[in-house]
Amino acid sequence: MTLQKGLFPNNPTMFIDYLFSSPDGDIPLGPQDLARPFLMAPSEPHPFLTLGDYFETIKRFVLKDGGNCLINGLEAMAIGENDLDTIKRIRIRSEKHGVLYHVASVEIFVDDRPVKFAVSTAVSSEAKSCLTNEYEIVKSLYRSLRPSYLPKIYEKGDTICQGGHPPYETLTLMLSEWFEDYHEWHFSMDVADNRQKICIWDLEKGHRYASEEEAFEIFRQASRILTLYYDPHTFKQITPWSHAAGDFVVKTWDGGIHVKLTTARGYRSIMDFFSEEAVHPMIARVYFFLNLTVRMRLDRLNGVEETVWAGDFIVQAVAEGFFEALGIMGGKGMPTSNETQECLSLLQSLAEDDLERLFKPLLSLYQEDSPDEFHVIHANLKGHVGSLCRTIQGFRL
Repeated sequence: MTLQKGLFPNNPTMFIDYLFSSPDGDIPLGPQDLARPFLMAPSEPHPFLTLGDYFETIKRFVLKDGGNCLINGLEAMAIGENDLDTIKRIRIRSEKHGVLYHVASVEIFVDDRPVKFAVSTAVSSEAKSCLTNEYEIVKSLYRSLRPSYLPKIYEKGDTICQGGHPPYETLTLMLSEWFEDYHEWHFSMDVADNRQKICIWDLEKGHRYASEEEAFEIFRQASRILTLYYDPHTFKQITPWSHAAGDFVVKTWDGGIHVKLTTARGYRSIMDFFSEEAVHPMIARVYFFLNLTVRMRLDRLNGVEETVWAGDFIVQAVAEGFFEALGIMGGKGMPTSNETQECLSLLQSLAEDDLERLFKPLLSLYQEDSPDEFHVIHANLKGHVGSLCRTIQGFRL
């Protein structure tokens, strides 16, 4: 559906398109599509809001106050000075309906140059609370590390979703940076050889399976990113995060793989779960690493099906990413290079039985967080410990 924006007298030629994103390209939405119920979940229609109400709310959110949030975003990207008059076309595209949020892209055209932003929308009370918390965490972490692997946040606010008549719903929306040409990925079974592989969901060039080298690099970089955001003083880390939720995205560029993190829903220390007493920083760092080696191996097949456990190659990838990040942090004085070597030496001093004992508190955490994932972890833990022990024994800085 294309709307001419007569509602903006200063820019009567602005057009707005409402679209669905699909592997086969954009799907334009007509009046019949927009009249359908707005789905809060795949099988849960909203009591009274339509799909058109959802798109209209995003439109009002990004164009309010003369489109200031879009203009601020353009200036942050050094795309010159702009105002609403320079924007000739806007494409609002429904990209993804997650467990908590609905994600859309807002593509604007300034002098025929396309620029994309992301809009996350929360409907339920729980989702609104989570999005507000996420807004504060991502803004803080974005400033803490350069270059940032998290998106820049431009705006957050509540907007009344006005249907044709009362009742009305107030939605919480957040405008942020769109990682252009970055794609979600998940484990999938390749029917050609019946092997579990990473499938990169490239909606422009088509889905494809990552090579073994690319898969290794995805996990190495994801582990590096999470470690760089780990605070060695407070033991705070980005948690929860999930491959199943598509938190890490990947771009193939200049012959290499580049990974970014789309969000940070929480930032806390998992050591608080184990003990109320003071914890030695080295012990906290070891637990961060152990937890990382397990969490990296979990995904849902094709993003939505059963929980799967990835291959042993991930253990080496996690170790490389973790220690590379510690080396970078050591260059900034936290932790020191000596502490990085001490961490490796401590891990190398542990036998398989020692590692199994260290994992016991983590098992309680996994069981509390997700019973489904806990069963998969528990069934594979012994083999994981063996692989981890062998990897660490052969690891060199």
